[in-house]
Amino acid sequence: MTGSPASPPDAAEEPLDSPRTSRSARSRVISTGFVLVLVGALAWKLSGSWGDVVARMGEQNPSVLFGSFALCLVAVFMSFLLWRGVLAMLGSPVPVRLGARIFFVAQLGKYLPGSVWPVVAQMRMGREAGIPRQRMALAFVLTLGLSVVWGLLIGVLGLPALISGGEGNLAWALLALPLVAVLLLPAPLNWLLGRALQVLRRPGLEAPLTGRAIIVGSAWTVAFWVVFGLHVWALAVGLGADAVTALPVAIGGFALAFSIGPLLVVLPAGAGFREAAIFVLLRPVLDGPEATAVALTSRGLLMATDGVLALAAGLVPRRHRQR
Repeated sequence: MTGSPASPPDAAEEPLDSPRTSRSARSRVISTGFVLVLVGALAWKLSGSWGDVVARMGEQNPSVLFGSFALCLVAVFMSFLLWRGVLAMLGSPVPVRLGARIFFVAQLGKYLPGSVWPVVAQMRMGREAGIPRQRMALAFVLTLGLSVVWGLLIGVLGLPALISGGEGNLAWALLALPLVAVLLLPAPLNWLLGRALQVLRRPGLEAPLTGRAIIVGSAWTVAFWVVFGLHVWALAVGLGADAVTALPVAIGGFALAFSIGPLLVVLPAGAGFREAAIFVLLRPVLDGPEATAVALTSRGLLMATDGVLALAAGLVPRRHRQR
């Protein structure tokens, strides 16, 4: 009696103890642990300041708080669309679900001391999705760079109120900010990125950034700064600020304070400085206690926004790995 020949093992199956399977399991464990650290950082930050924030929120009309929170959600989602567009421009388009998981969860890294943790998280999660680490890092740097440059430029909107409010020294210092606009030109920007990559001994840009790409990215950046500023404006008006006078101050002041925050690498998410800057910039249109309330309420709403979006993105089921 002859036995039938043994069928070859399925090529698609791998032994459970194969090196590839072991590496994949180890990578998932490391990534899960890293995400838990990020969530813990946000929880720690909330526990340290939430009491003051809740007390100040009690001074606002609930409808103002809800509208301001909605504006925060829209603004942060617009910043995600900017990052996703930059990543696609660099050659790694990602589906919305996968991109949202990477971006919003990695955002929690800014609540750790130092400004490097969001990009570290993005590179880690992006590698699992098949996105090159350098491309992910460049997308982070370009998105942050556009945000900071335009945030500093939009900060000029607060000049008239600062001068009229007696903050002349700070106001005249803002006049030098348009000098950073040179970084929005393709030639200087491509040269700067190329030199940075040479110093880091990394491959150069796969393709130079075009003027059209910078214009599109700049338009998205200006749009989300305006929406971000509107949430501060709504809070300020809710506590008695004049709607017309407060509008440019809120937009320019928040953009300026938020842009300088990431440059202070030792402070988690610019903690302390951002609230102090918003307080100073709002003083021409609000009394001290009300300006403090707006600054703290803004901080609380932004932390809640980061937590909600990260949770929503983390609960979205994974589809397939990005090729």
